Amino acid sequence: MWHNIWYALLGLFLAGYLALDGITLGTGIIGRWLARDDAERHTVAAATGPFFLGNEVWLVAAAGITLGGFPGLESSVISGMYPVIVLAVGALLTREAAVQFRRRVPGARWRRRWDTVVQIVCVVLALMWGTLGGALLGAVPVKGGRLDVDPGVLLRPVPVLSALTALAVFALHATVFLAVRTEGGVAVRAAATARRLAPAAAGLAVLTAAAAVADGRARDGLLNPVPTALLLAAAVAALLLASRLAAGARRAAPVVSAFAALAPVLLIGAAHFPQAVVSTAGAHENVSVAEAAADPGTLSVVGPVVLLVLPVLLAFQAMQWWSFRTKSDDRSPVYF
Repeated sequence: MWHNIWYALLGLFLAGYLALDGITLGTGIIGRWLARDDAERHTVAAATGPFFLGNEVWLVAAAGITLGGFPGLESSVISGMYPVIVLAVGALLTREAAVQFRRRVPGARWRRRWDTVVQIVCVVLALMWGTLGGALLGAVPVKGGRLDVDPGVLLRPVPVLSALTALAVFALHATVFLAVRTEGGVAVRAAATARRLAPAAAGLAVLTAAAAVADGRARDGLLNPVPTALLLAAAVAALLLASRLAAGARRAAPVVSAFAALAPVLLIGAAHFPQAVVSTAGAHENVSVAEAAADPGTLSVVGPVVLLVLPVLLAFQAMQWWSFRTKSDDRSPVYF
């Protein structure tokens, strides 16, 4: 029972990361196309700047739970997907440096160069998270509790389509956020872009699902097809609804698009449970949630730490979003 609770907490932190940092990822991907001049680029930076570092705390917390509470996942997923995860972490660090450096030297050319770096690494991050989710959605090569993934696994149709879907969903999530949280030309273009992106993102999500059903290896990972299908339908509906809400600058729009951004965590959990990783070698090689979890003694040590951190994290996020609830414009303060 306790391992299931900790597994849900791990899912909560991963979902929180995708929902919140998905905004800054998407802004990095598409923000340069929405802002036409320095004033509008200032507006975009002001809208996302206050949330930039706080969003990544969710990923750090998820990594901590994985390492402390689920050593079986650390030895299988992290070790097996090592190249993808290293590339993603490298992109994260590069993004941090680029965002910090872009305002250290005055001059439009200097900022444009670092904005290009931010855009490239955000595209790489979105593709990496999408590839990772697409690969883990199906059955993967697991033997003796260890994951052995070669490039051929990551280049199968489902991971590739999943990567493109993640790129479109994060970009849509950002346009929905900017349509609601900015004013002027940025808001107008963001709402218009969201209307165009929504059908493309929804179509890619459906195409990825169709590829998963057609691919025997991916289909083998769908142990619970009914809840998985229902969650997929809800995510597709959220993509289409969010763009409509953004057109009216409804405050609920980013919440709806956030559900679509975090949906992969729910889909993987629903598809596999009570297994954490499904093996292509057969059910005897699956890594269950119980097998991946640490022993009860370890969980009892990790537990108080998580129970202390979670309320503080939630309170900080609530305070942060409340403090910066007003719309941004070219006169708003920029933190990076």
